[in-house]
Amino acid sequence: MRHLTACTWFQCSQLVAVSVIAVLISACGGGGSDSTPTPTPPPQPTTPPVVNPPSCSTTVSNGPFELVWPGSSWSTTTPQSQGLCPDQLNEASEYAFAATNYTGAVIVIKNGHIVFERYADDRVATDLVTSWSVGKSVTSMLLGLAIHSEFIGSLEQSVSTYVPSWAEGDRSTITVDHMMTLRTALAVVDAGLFYAAENQLQYAVERDLIGTPGTRLYGYSNADVMVAGEVIKQATGMNAQEFLNIRVGNLIGFEGEWWTDTQGNVLTYCCIDATARDFGRFGLLYLRDGEWGTEQIVPSEWVSSTTLPARTGTYSYYWWPLTHSGFGAFGLQSQIVAIYPDVDLVVMRFSRYVRQGDGSVIRSGANYHDTPAPQRFDNATFLNLVRGAVPD
Repeated sequence: MRHLTACTWFQCSQLVAVSVIAVLISACGGGGSDSTPTPTPPPQPTTPPVVNPPSCSTTVSNGPFELVWPGSSWSTTTPQSQGLCPDQLNEASEYAFAATNYTGAVIVIKNGHIVFERYADDRVATDLVTSWSVGKSVTSMLLGLAIHSEFIGSLEQSVSTYVPSWAEGDRSTITVDHMMTLRTALAVVDAGLFYAAENQLQYAVERDLIGTPGTRLYGYSNADVMVAGEVIKQATGMNAQEFLNIRVGNLIGFEGEWWTDTQGNVLTYCCIDATARDFGRFGLLYLRDGEWGTEQIVPSEWVSSTTLPARTGTYSYYWWPLTHSGFGAFGLQSQIVAIYPDVDLVVMRFSRYVRQGDGSVIRSGANYHDTPAPQRFDNATFLNLVRGAVPD
C-alpha cells in the first residue's frame, strides 16, 4: 500500500496564495510563493570538476562488479561493496536533508543495487514522490516505443497526422522531431496559467505560431510535450498512462500514476506520482540502454540517439546534460534522476510531496502538487558529492 503522508499542523497552518487556483489553499511546508505550482525548467548550473577524496574511512572494492536488475524487490548492499566511498554519500545526504531543503527521498543505485537510501523523518519507502518535469523524459521514452512499433512513421512524421487542426498552413510542417527538440516555433505559454487550464491540451494546440517551424526560438516548452501526449494517444490508441503501463511498467515493475486535466488529457510534460524506488527502475532502464534482464524494453538505438545531445552538452529530446558523459531527467524544485552510464550509477533526489485536494490525480480546483522549494540546495553540488564517491 502506498501512502500519501499528511502535513504537520504547523506546516498546514501556513496559508499560501496560489495564483493559478482561485482559492487559498493550505500548503505544506512551502512558505510564500515557493509552493505555487508553476512548472519551469530546472536550473542546470555549470558543474565544477569532481575532486576525489584523498582517502576513504573504509576499504572500497575495486571490482569486478556484477550488474543486476531488481525483481519484485531491490537488492540492497553497502556502497563500498560496489566501489563507492560512503563518506561522500553521507556528506551528500546531509547536504540534501539540511533544514529548509524539504528533501523527501535520496536514493543511489550502483550496479543495480540500492547502496544508499534515506527518507525524511515523516516519510518511508512506500510514500509517493512526484516527477514534475522528470515526466518529460518518460514521454520521450514512449515516443520512441511508438516509433519503433510503427505507430508513428518516424521522427520526420508531421504532427498534423495526429492533430488535425494543424493540417492547414505552416503548422503542417511541424514534425515529431521539431516537437522533441524545441523547434516547433509555437509560442511558449505561461507555466502557471497552463497548469491551471481546464483543458491543457486545447491550450497547447491553439498556441500562436511565432516563427518558422524548424528553428529553435527558446530552450524549454511544457506545451510542446503536452502535444506529444496527444500524438502518443492518437497514434497508439492508448493514452500515455495506458501505453506506459503496457509497454514498460508491467515489464519492469514500475507503478506510476499520471495526472490528467479535467478533460482526461494526460499531463505528459510533468506529474507522475510513484515511489522513489519506482523512479529508480526507470533510471536503471535508461542506464542499461533500455535493457531489462534479458529483454530489450526500449530500443537501444533510441536510448543512445536521444540521449546523445544531453551527453554532449545540449538539452534535447527531453533529457538534460550532466558532466562525466551523464544525462538526467530533472523537474521543478530539484526532482532528480541522474544517470552515469560510464560507472553504472543512478542518483535520485525528490522533494517532500503532498498530493493536495481530494486525493485524485485530476488537476482541478484544490487538487495540485505540493513540493516546497528547497532553500539551500544546488543540483550540481549534490551530484558532484555523489559522483565524487566513485574513485578515478
